[in-house]
Amino acid sequence: MCPEPDVEVIDTGEVVVARVQGFLEADTVLAALRANGLDARARGDAMGEIAGLTLDGIGLTEILVPPAHAEAARDLLAAAERGELTLAEPELESAPDQG
Repeated sequence: MCPEPDVEVIDTGEVVVARVQGFLEADTVLAALRANGLDARARGDAMGEIAGLTLDGIGLTEILVPPAHAEAARDLLAAAERGELTLAEPELESAPDQG
């Protein structure tokens, strides 16, 4: 993953917070951001998916968030790069007694 240190706002008003190789890696990043309540989407080059390579920007997928979520998204991605994120088991509600 290539975190984006500078603020880059695209024509939709969204902010690029990272560039990753392809949509598979993007799905993982998007899942982490969304699981933490951050709106995010991917924008990429279909040619990279077809060819399966990254060359001079072909195949890179940008991770985009609204400006209000940019700082939190960058913080979360930086924590992931440092290995500081953990998965928690969801708490299951116990079924009411049928007795």
